[in-house]
Amino acid sequence: MAKQNTRPADSRDMYAVHTMFRREFGVLPALIRGVSAHDRARTQIVADHVALLVDLLHAHHRSEDDHCWPKLASRGPEDVAPIVELMRSQHQVVDAALQTMEQRTALWRASSSAADRDALADCIDDVLPPLCEHLDAEEQKMLPLIDRYLTADEWAEVGNKGLGNVPRTKVPVLFGMLLQEASDQHRALFREAITPPVFAMMSRVGPIVLKRYQRKVFSAR
Repeated sequence: MAKQNTRPADSRDMYAVHTMFRREFGVLPALIRGVSAHDRARTQIVADHVALLVDLLHAHHRSEDDHCWPKLASRGPEDVAPIVELMRSQHQVVDAALQTMEQRTALWRASSSAADRDALADCIDDVLPPLCEHLDAEEQKMLPLIDRYLTADEWAEVGNKGLGNVPRTKVPVLFGMLLQEASDQHRALFREAITPPVFAMMSRVGPIVLKRYQRKVFSAR
């Protein structure tokens, strides 16, 4: 039986996760607007990319909602409860915006029209401010509390549960995105939290798969 890691959590790896979401969502509006009207092949590729990012953010939020916030709320009610409530309310706002993104993506995927393309890009422009506001608040208000009230094993569980909600075929791309701008410190924290064989393989394969994926998604025809 593996020895439990009861050291305090070190949530600095979350900065790499947030960097990924800021970067990937930030470039979406221009990427979408760059697709020519009625180019169905490019529409499908870019719409698939939008859907992937939405799914990844949903999985990330679901893991926090289910495996992080309840523990924090039960351990430090006086100073944690208002911040947990803020996180939950911000998740609701962002998740509602993501649902609108999904609807707009489906319409564009079906029509490949300029109107649906631009409506989706405008929708993502509207998503970015509440998303970035939430990421900023989580870094400033929540990460110090995670490090105070959770153990390293409990924090690792949050990330691994989120990873478990990602389809296996998409995991290499996710790792490539996570590691793209990760510092050595972030990589070390990921290595500690993730099953060693999985991290060893994905840290090697992920960047290679990501380069191929990016050529497909971001190359103009």
